[in-house]
Parts: sequence; C-alpha cells; structure tokens
Amino acid sequence: MKKIIYTLAILVGLSACDENFMEPKYANELGLEEAVSDPQVVQGFLLKAYDALPKGQDNYGGFLDCATQNAVINLPNNQLNKTIAEEWQALGSPIDNWSSRYAAIQSINRFIEYGLRGDVTFWKGNEQTNKELTERLEGEAYFLRAYFYFDLLKRFAGVDGSGELMGVPLITKQLDAASVPELPRATFREVLEQIIDDLDYAVNFLPENYSGSSEITGQNQLGRASSVACLALKSRVLLYAGSELYGLSDAQDMNVESARAAGEAFGLIGTTLPDVYLDAGGSTGYDNYFNNGDSDELIMRRLGNNENVIEGANFPPSYFGNGRTNPTQNLVDAFPTADGYPIDHPSSTYDQDFPYANRDPRFYMTVLYDGAFFKGQTVQTYVGGKDYSGGVGGAANTENSTRTGYYLRKWLSTFVDKNPANNTNAYHYFSLFRKGEVFLNFAEAANEAFGPNADPYGVGMTAVDAIREVRRRAGIAQPDVYLDMVSADQDDLRELIRNERRIELCFEGHYFYDLRRWNEDLNDEVKSVKIEKNQFGVATYSIESLFTPTYKDYMYFGPMPYFEAIKTPSITQNTGW
Repeated sequence: MKKIIYTLAILVGLSACDENFMEPKYANELGLEEAVSDPQVVQGFLLKAYDALPKGQDNYGGFLDCATQNAVINLPNNQLNKTIAEEWQALGSPIDNWSSRYAAIQSINRFIEYGLRGDVTFWKGNEQTNKELTERLEGEAYFLRAYFYFDLLKRFAGVDGSGELMGVPLITKQLDAASVPELPRATFREVLEQIIDDLDYAVNFLPENYSGSSEITGQNQLGRASSVACLALKSRVLLYAGSELYGLSDAQDMNVESARAAGEAFGLIGTTLPDVYLDAGGSTGYDNYFNNGDSDELIMRRLGNNENVIEGANFPPSYFGNGRTNPTQNLVDAFPTADGYPIDHPSSTYDQDFPYANRDPRFYMTVLYDGAFFKGQTVQTYVGGKDYSGGVGGAANTENSTRTGYYLRKWLSTFVDKNPANNTNAYHYFSLFRKGEVFLNFAEAANEAFGPNADPYGVGMTAVDAIREVRRRAGIAQPDVYLDMVSADQDDLRELIRNERRIELCFEGHYFYDLRRWNEDLNDEVKSVKIEKNQFGVATYSIESLFTPTYKDYMYFGPMPYFEAIKTPSITQNTGW
C-alpha cells in the first residue's frame, strides 16, 4: 500500500476545526460524524496539539530569563521588562497562554473521543500496522494532555481566597460552550494526579525513541512523544510538586517518585551524558549542539525552520542584529572557573582583572562578552566599542545595544549572516526535553529525598553522581575537587545543584519557575558591567546596579488570566492578584 504521510499541511487545512475550541467547525461544512470518520481529520486533532508546542525558547515575547536576574531585554516597553522592573500585572502577563493550552487540550480530547473508539482506521490494508499506529497515537495523546496540563499548572497554580492550593479547570472530555462558565478550578493535587495518571498510561504505548526505517517508529517520526519523554516529564512534574513553594504534606514522596522516574529514564538513556559540549569544539562547532536536531542530547525536540529570526533579534549590532537579550553580571558570576570552583571561593583561580579567562566552558557557549571571538570578528562591549551604544562604526545605538555589557550566544547559529548584502539562514531546533535536565532533576530530587550519597532504590546513581556527570560533560576539570568538598553535606550540595541547574538550563524557560518553587529571593539586585579601556588597551571593569526588581510576596504564584477570571465566575483568582 502507498505510504500515507500526515504533514502540517493537513494541520493547516484543518485550522477551521478549532476556530473556537469549544465550538468546532469542520472543513467544507461537513457534519461532525462525517468529518470524524476521516482518519486525516481525526489525526489532525492530534497534529493541532503538536502545533501548540513551544516553537522556541524565546516564546514569551523574549526569553523568560529576562524576567529574572539572568538577563534583561533591551526594549523598555517589553512585557518581560515591565514584569520584573515595574510591576507584574494580570492583564498582559507574559506567562499567559491559557487559551492556546485549552485549545490544544480540547483537540486532544476530541482525538481521544473520536480516534480511539475503534471505528477509525489510520492505516488501511495492514491490520497489525494500523494497531501499532493507533497505539502510538493513543500514547501521544495522553502524553500531550499531561504536557499541556503541567504547563498550565506551573503558570497558574496558586492559593485562592479559600486558602487552598488550587490548580486549573480539569477537562478530560469534550465540552460545549455552555459548560464553560460552570468550570471551577480543580485543586492542585487533582490536576497533579491527572497528569501522572496520563503519563503512566501513555508510557505503555510509546517507543523508547524513533530510529531506523519503521513506518511507525522510524527516524521520520522524530519530534513525537516517546516513553523516555514521558519519564522526563514525570520527573519534572514531581520535582516541582515536591518543592517548598507548594507545601505539600507528602513532598518527600514526590521527590522520591521524581528520582525514580528519572532513574527509569536512566535505564533507557544510560548514566553517561553525551559529550555534546566537548564535541562542539570551536565557534562553528557549537552549531552542532545548538542547531542539530539529531543531537544525542535530545529526548524530544521541536524541529525549527530554515530562518534567521532568533539571530536577527539577538546578534550584536555590529553583526546586523538587534541585541535584544542581554545576560546580566549576575548570570556571568554564576559560572564557575574551569576547575569548578565558584568565583568567590578562596581556592578559585578567578582573576578580576581578566574576568572572562579560565571559566566553565558553558560560559563561552552562553554569553558573548567583550573580547569574545564570534563569526570571524571580536565582540566589543567596552565604552566606545563597536557593540556599545554610540561606539565606533555607528551600528550600535540605544535601541539595539546591550544594557548589561553582554549579549546572548546560546541558540545562535554562526551559519546565519544578517548582513543585508549576504542574508543567509540556518535550521534550528528547540529542545522540549534533554538528557542534561533529567540528570539535574534526579540530582535535586535524590538529594532532597535521600541525601547526597544514598541510592536506596538501586538506580545505580546518587545525587552526587548525577551532578558529577553534568559537570564532567560540561568540561569542568577532573577530578572535580570542589564537588568532592561539598559532596557530604546536603545543604551545600543543594546550593551547587541549584546553581548547576541555573547555568546548564539558562534560556530554556526553567529559572523563572525554579526561583519561585525554591522560595528564593525574587528581588536580588540586577547587575551590569561597564568596561573602560585606557590608551594602552588595558580594561577596567566596574560592576554597576541596573535596577532592583519589584516582585511582591504574592508573586511567587502567577495570576489567573484577567479576562477568564471575569467571564467565568467559578474561576477564583490567586491571592494578591
């Protein structure tokens, strides 16, 4: 039989199906039953949900790190800047994706209702292949519903006026528009249990990975959910649930289960991280990590397009970019020296006169600093330099230059050229789950549940082992003496794990939520650097205050969407909002 390939072209053609996610319309005015007898229409519901997955790490109007001490954005009126430097407001909140997430969930519920009732044949002519495809699609549907509910939970959970920790409305079947005003918020625990139930169900139907030439589980299906992705998401969900912010009575059980989910993932991905950083080599080699959708680091990825949007936004001005994302001095200082010591440790080799020398290799893959060699030339952020506002060459001005003394390196392809005379593109990918995060999830959960060096469930790894592997892969000099120094103390290891998570996963959408679930101070001063050079080219580095954030105590939880709370009386608002 001729192979049928369902592509996003089908999804685009089905866009009318979800014009209003509570009141579906069907292409060509087909009746409901007629439409859902077509396997392409039914599978289109699932593809619609896939299309709602994040299309980049900067999908908050910029990187969400720009609403933390990790970075700022050089647009004063950008919502991320207003959220941290002025006042976070429910109206126009940068983390509000309520409508798109519920639209995706409704599409998934439609697929489950119409695609899994036994009368739709997704692969004609081969009963066994149809069975395998249907089971895979079933697993994908339950995984995706869990994914979107967790995305809602981490954004909108909070304590309402009743004093109870609440989640979001829980919808597991199709609803008509008349039901919407009657939807109450489920409790945090109810949503959490639904997510775990969906993941525990989905994992039974999904392949470990997509490789080879199989029509159902071959490499041509990369980007779909897998059993490893289920375990990665489960470890993430339970790690959050066990965090201090939520105050659950069984938080330690959550940490135990998070560690066990990550441990199950180790059974499939191994206990050694791929050396993607070291293999990257020089500047152009970094593209093999940032822009290679086949990287062994990836568990689940969103395949990007052949374009240069992210480079146009974030290249420094002398590279014909808008310099939007500016890492802070706070983030730069979080990277240890190459031997793994924090820069303020007495044994550190950090030299304040040469602050960018001898640093953790991840620093060079994340930040463009003064003197960095990038795309055949040197970045200049010192006063008067070509990437400093008003500097030599005239490319940099207040609208496209750094506010902190730094530009973003991570995620940018050196194969892109933004010069109008030679404009070129590159393919991009965006990781939804990667192996480094699973190791960090395990390290944190295991340290909280068992302490630094215990392995009571026979995973074959302790919290110390996991963080050691993250740092080894990063290129920290071995033996890792600093890790050995802190490895016996749970509090010291917790501090190191949190910092490793900060620098390893920066600009991947985690730190904003990590700060909150850890109950960290949200209002630490945001710092920049001013670099001045004398006539001999000798630089002096002055650390300056950029601003102090304005988060209030209730802002550890975000707001329920402003208009949803107004139009749906049963949806309560989180305290303070």
